[in-house]
Amino acid sequence: MTTAAVVYRSSSGTTRQLAEEIGEHLRAHGIDARVQSVGEAQPAALAEADLVLLGCWTSGLFVVAQHPDEPWLAFVRDLPPLARSRVGLFTTYKLATGSMFARMRAALDTRAPHVDLELKSRGGHLTDGGRAALDRFAGIPAASA
Repeated sequence: MTTAAVVYRSSSGTTRQLAEEIGEHLRAHGIDARVQSVGEAQPAALAEADLVLLGCWTSGLFVVAQHPDEPWLAFVRDLPPLARSRVGLFTTYKLATGSMFARMRAALDTRAPHVDLELKSRGGHLTDGGRAALDRFAGIPAASA
């Protein structure tokens, strides 16, 4: 069975909502998905997951200088190499994501060889386009999506 770790950092609950919807979608397609906040998750355990999705709310000055917050960055610094996992990122935002994904990828540094998915949501909900991208990322056949 494919396993997924969905780990998020939320300020107002919007990113938590998106993380939970991602987890529900994956579970509906037979993937063993565990959703946890950065405060609950054990960084070392993520190295065993087939899919790792890391999410954070967009902090910054509305349309410039977007970045992940310090608790998310601290969690990522403690991650082991995720060489066997497919890695995806997700964020929620008010006006724009700007440099958010670039800064999240930079924070991952050498821990993840590459990022295979970037999802964003203004309201904390998984859109139809987001579901389709998540399906491709997770290897869910189009017929069962």
